[in-house]
Amino acid sequence: MKELIICSLKNKKYLLILTVLVFTGCAGHNVLLDFPPYTDNLPPITTGFYSVHTIVNGVSSEKIGSEFLGELVYLYKDDFFIDKKYYSGIKGSFLPNYYIKTKLVNSKNVYFWQDTENEDLNGNIKLYEITENRIVAEITTNKNQKEEVEFRFYRSQISGDSLKVIPIAHRGVCYQPPNNYDGIFPANTGPAFETALASGYEGFELDVRVTKDKRFIISHDEDLSAATTLHGFVKDKYLSDFQNALVIKSAFIPEKKSTAYEAYIAAPMRPLYDILYHYIDDPRLQKMVVDIKPDTDENIYEAAKHDFEGLTEAQQKKILFLTRTESSAKLLRELCPNSDIALEGSIGPEPVEELEKYYPESVGLPRGSHNTISFGANIILATQSIETSTEMIRKAMELSQQNNYKIIMWTFAKDWRLNFLRENEFYPDFILLDIPYYQYALHQMKYAREKGLVIAVKDTVTEKFTNPIYKRVYNNFVADFWFQSRTLLELTYGQGNLHQSNFTSNFAPVGNIELKVGRSEIDKFSKTNASLNEWYAFFSYINTSSAISKIEADEVSTKLIRFGFGKTEGLGYYGPNLSFIPFISQSLMLTKLDDFGYSQGSGQDELPINDQEIINNYLNALRFSDRTLYGFKSDILSTFQLTANYETSIIYPRYLFLKWSVSFILAEAGYQVIDYALGKFVDDYPVAGPIINILVRSAYLYSYYLVRKKNMNWPFSTEAPLRYEGFNFGVSVVL
Repeated sequence: MKELIICSLKNKKYLLILTVLVFTGCAGHNVLLDFPPYTDNLPPITTGFYSVHTIVNGVSSEKIGSEFLGELVYLYKDDFFIDKKYYSGIKGSFLPNYYIKTKLVNSKNVYFWQDTENEDLNGNIKLYEITENRIVAEITTNKNQKEEVEFRFYRSQISGDSLKVIPIAHRGVCYQPPNNYDGIFPANTGPAFETALASGYEGFELDVRVTKDKRFIISHDEDLSAATTLHGFVKDKYLSDFQNALVIKSAFIPEKKSTAYEAYIAAPMRPLYDILYHYIDDPRLQKMVVDIKPDTDENIYEAAKHDFEGLTEAQQKKILFLTRTESSAKLLRELCPNSDIALEGSIGPEPVEELEKYYPESVGLPRGSHNTISFGANIILATQSIETSTEMIRKAMELSQQNNYKIIMWTFAKDWRLNFLRENEFYPDFILLDIPYYQYALHQMKYAREKGLVIAVKDTVTEKFTNPIYKRVYNNFVADFWFQSRTLLELTYGQGNLHQSNFTSNFAPVGNIELKVGRSEIDKFSKTNASLNEWYAFFSYINTSSAISKIEADEVSTKLIRFGFGKTEGLGYYGPNLSFIPFISQSLMLTKLDDFGYSQGSGQDELPINDQEIINNYLNALRFSDRTLYGFKSDILSTFQLTANYETSIIYPRYLFLKWSVSFILAEAGYQVIDYALGKFVDDYPVAGPIINILVRSAYLYSYYLVRKKNMNWPFSTEAPLRYEGFNFGVSVVL
C-alpha cells in the first residue's frame, strides 16, 4: 500500500516539508493527508478581490470594468490532486457570473474561464504577470475574441466598516455533496480546515462528539461506519481507539465514483485538542465554531474542561460554541467566559415565527447563558413567501442588535440565498458556508450597493415555498434521524375481533400482546409543538384465551402470530414534563393463523362448509398483511410513554402484486393531496393544526380500509380479506 503523508511546518516563507512513506501493494488513488502544505509552486496571489481594468495599447485604464469580466474578480488558492499528485492553482469568480478555473496539462496549470449562464462563451486565460497585488492577463473566448486586463487587489474595501461578516467554512473546505463539489478533502479533517484558511476563509466549523472516556473527537456522525475506517459508535470508543482511524469519505459520497479522485483521499481522524492547539494562535483564524453534538451536560463539561481549560482571553475569543441546551451553555460560559455561545436546534431550522427560540429573554432563559443567535439557512423558506420571511428576518436582526446578541447563520449552500442576504443587506456576524465562492457573493452586498449595480437574481427567489417545519414531520429522509432518535421498547395489550364479510359464524374476541423494538424521536420544534417520528419492528401474539371476555357458544376461537415493520408519524403538543401527540402508524407484516376452535352451542357439530374453507385458506400459512393504528402517545419525563390506539388490519388470502400495487398507488396519491392541503393549514393554525391533521388523515385511511372489506384490492373486484379491529394500550421506554 502506498500512503502519502503530507505534513506542514510554518515558517516565515511557509516552506513545504514532505515526508513520503512508500509501502508495496497499493493501487488506485488513495492519498493519506495530514495537514496540507503551504506550496511554493502556487502563484503568490493574495486571496480576495481584484478590480478589473482593461489594457489599451499596453497601458492599463483607470476605469473599472471590462467587456467580458465585469468590474470585480474574486480569486483564491486552489489545491487539487490528479493521478495521486498534489497541485496548486487559482480559482475565482467574476462579477456577475463568470468563473476562472484551473486544470492540469502536461503537469502545468492551465487557466480557463467559463460563463455559467452560457457554456458556449468560455475560453482561456493567459497570466503574464502575477504578484500578490497585481495580475496581468489575456482573455480569449472560443470565438477568438481577446481582451487584455489587469487585476488590481484592493484590501481597503474588503475591510470596510459596512462589511463585517466573517465567512466560516462548514466542516472546512471539503468534498461534501450535494452542496460542494470543489473541495477535495473529507469533511471535518485537518486538510479541510487548512484549505479553508489558505483559501481566505476566516474560520471553520467542526463537529465534535464525546468518547467513552469523556473526550472530544471530531466526528459529525455517531455511527463511525458512516465516514471512517472504524465501526461502532463514538460513545462506545476510547480516545485511544481513534489513533489510527481515517476519515475516508464525506457525507453522501458515492461508494463507487471512479472519476472523482477526491473521493479516494483519506485523512486522519483527529481529537479536538489536536486541531484546537494547531490553529488557536494562527493569525489567519478569526473564529473556530465548535458544534457539540447532543450528550449529557456532565460528559460535555468534562470533555470541554480537558480541551479548553487554561485558554487565554484572546484564545477564548476565537471560539464559538454551538450547543443544544441552556444548562450546557451555562457550563461552557463558566469555562470560557470570553467565548461566543449559541443555542442550536436538534435537527434543521427552527421556526421563524417562534422568536422565543432565538431570543431567550422571551422565555425566561438567563441572559448570561449565551450571547449568539443561531439562524438556519432555511429560515428564508420557513414562511409562505419570501416577503414574509424578509420581514421576520429583519425584525429578528433588530431584536438581536437591541439585546447585544451576535448572529450566526448556517448553512449556505446555494448562491441565490447569499444573493437574498445581499439584496436585503442582512449582515450576520458569522456565516457558515458550503459554497466556494463565498467572498464573491458576500462582497457584492457592499460593492453592488455602493456602485448601484443591478445583479440578476434567480427566479426561484420570488417563488413561494412550503414551510419546512411541517415537511419535516412527514419526511422519510430526515437527516440524522437514526442518531438523533433513541431506542424504543414498547409493550402493548389490546382486545379486538376478527371479521370476514362472507363468514357466517362469529369470531370470539381475542387478546393482542405485542412487543415493539425500534427508534423514536420526539422533536420539540417550537414553544408548544412537537413531532413524533418512529421506525420499528414488532411481534404480536393474538389468541382468544388472552381476551378479557370469555368465549360464548357458537363462536370460533383463534390463535394468530404476526411480525413486521412499521413507521409512526405525528404532530402534537408538549409542556414542561408532558407531551400529547396524536399519531398514525402504518405497517407491513406477515400473519399466520396458527390454530382455531369451534365452541358448539346450537347443536351444530362443525363449522359451515363456507366458513371452514375461509379458515383453511389462512391456517398454517404466512399471509401478507397491512395495518393502520390511529392513536396518541404521551411522553412523560422524556423516558416513559403511554400510548393508546385503534387498529385496523387487512390480511390478504393471497397476494396479487399488480392489483395490490395499483390499489396502493391510488390510495397514496390521495394521501399526498391531503398532505399538501394539511401542510398549508398547519402552517397557518399551529394550535388547531395537529388535531385537524389527525382527524383528516384518520378519516381518509379508515375510508380506504372500509372500501376493502369486500374487495381486498379495491377498486378491483377481488376476494374479501380477513380483517382485525381492536383497541390497544401500551407503555414505552425510550432510552
